[in-house]
Amino acid sequence: MDSVDSLVVEQEHLPNGKKNEYLIVFLLSMVSYLATVDSMLLMPLGNIIMKTFSVSPVQSTMVVSVYSLVAGVAGFLSASIMDRFDRKLLLIWTFVGFIAGTFLCGFAYDFHMLVIYRGFTGIFGGIIGGVCIAIVSDLIPYQRRATAMSIVSLSFAVAAITGVPFGLFLAKQFNIQMPFIVLGAVSVFSLLAVIVWIPSIKGHLSHRTPVVNPLTALKNIFSDHNQVMALWLAFLLVFSHYVVIQFIVPYMVNNVGFDEDLVPIMYGIGGVCTIISTPFIGRFSDKRGNFPSFVVLVILSFIPIIISTHINKVSMILATIVCAFFFILAAGRMIPAYTLMSAATTPEKRGGFMSMRSACMELGTGIASIASGFIVSQGPGGTIENFHYVGYVSVLTGIVAIWVASRVKVVTTL
Repeated sequence: MDSVDSLVVEQEHLPNGKKNEYLIVFLLSMVSYLATVDSMLLMPLGNIIMKTFSVSPVQSTMVVSVYSLVAGVAGFLSASIMDRFDRKLLLIWTFVGFIAGTFLCGFAYDFHMLVIYRGFTGIFGGIIGGVCIAIVSDLIPYQRRATAMSIVSLSFAVAAITGVPFGLFLAKQFNIQMPFIVLGAVSVFSLLAVIVWIPSIKGHLSHRTPVVNPLTALKNIFSDHNQVMALWLAFLLVFSHYVVIQFIVPYMVNNVGFDEDLVPIMYGIGGVCTIISTPFIGRFSDKRGNFPSFVVLVILSFIPIIISTHINKVSMILATIVCAFFFILAAGRMIPAYTLMSAATTPEKRGGFMSMRSACMELGTGIASIASGFIVSQGPGGTIENFHYVGYVSVLTGIVAIWVASRVKVVTTL
């Protein structure tokens, strides 16, 4: 029996068939949502971080970049073993480590301790995303995988509309630690749901290759041109997004004049619009093709990127509309990109590749955060200077991402 037949048989034995498939996608979306909230939480809190710990803009990026950089390293190191375990068990143990790190951040009252705990959380946060996408890719055929990926991608939008605004509210009403305590508590209940309802995912184990050392496993991935192109695509996309988002809230507040108390509303409106648009984008990508859809969405995303990094003293309504389109297209272009990446390798190698993909995305986030911190500066009255250069960098990166995506070939339709 080949790998395709093995995984199909595993899928057919799921209780309640396709209904259970939807439940699994929902639970994986919830896990992705919590991980996304955790990784995004400190980005819109830039002003609060700088005020609470009396640090500069460059220093404030450390709590974001350390998480992403450590997560990237963890993803690279774990890639060689990702396909040697039941994916459910792998998800459970990484989720447990993630929850422990999140709770530790909730009790970090010193800047340096917060940086250390964020790094610890990143060890596990860098693996969770890859495991979730690998499970979805194992269970959902390529022909309708973009729709499933659109549901998982909703974690970004839902995080923006609920998690991030609520985190901002808790940080302003209590302290910067409170959002992590609440997030950790919610994650515990989600962990129990994963244990109860996610089935064992073992189809890939019957076709695994002999054990090799981690360096050899990494060499095998990087010797595959198609996988390398897909990894570059993952890196470039998140870099293009997070190089802007790192300082978009301080810029909107200090330069555009956006009321800081209205920032959660801005995220909420952007999140609602993204939730509405994401399913349509998923179905459009399935129907029209993932690469053509990706090209259109990336090019359209340049419009809100340039406007949001150049506007100055405009109405809050206009600023909110621009940010809404920024969120819609940032999340939308990831849907066909995720689907292309999921088909860049075979099922028995998918876990390791997805771990590497998550590593590249985390490294892209961390490097983008550092790069943005070095590009911008804080001017008189706390204004953010040179932010328009960040927009140019984002657009240039998006153009390169289109070329890289054109080099990614579909090698499996499972």
